[in-house]
Amino acid sequence: MSEWTDDLTIQLPPGRTVAELVDLVLQSALSGTTDEEINRLLIAEFGLSADDADLARDRSFGGLVRAATRNPLNCPESGKDPVAWESFQRGSREPSLVTRIYPDFPRRQ
Repeated sequence: MSEWTDDLTIQLPPGRTVAELVDLVLQSALSGTTDEEINRLLIAEFGLSADDADLARDRSFGGLVRAATRNPLNCPESGKDPVAWESFQRGSREPSLVTRIYPDFPRRQ
């Protein structure tokens, strides 16, 4: 049985950043890339395992959706969930990211 943890960090290769990872996920989504292809890109570009690629994609989208609430209390912890934190920051700075990636997402006034 695996142990549950709230640490959602992903080990990146030297010289690569969480910002680059989030950029790859969000830019790929904006260009209509499928989830499976995003995972393949993460594996190829960052040397991630399939599980870590899934987690990276999930946390990138999760942070963006949390930013859509426009509630700063929904901001993930940067130390425990750095991918979601980075994505949250981008979604907070550029709210249109959410509707460009999720056109049917309810818009906040």
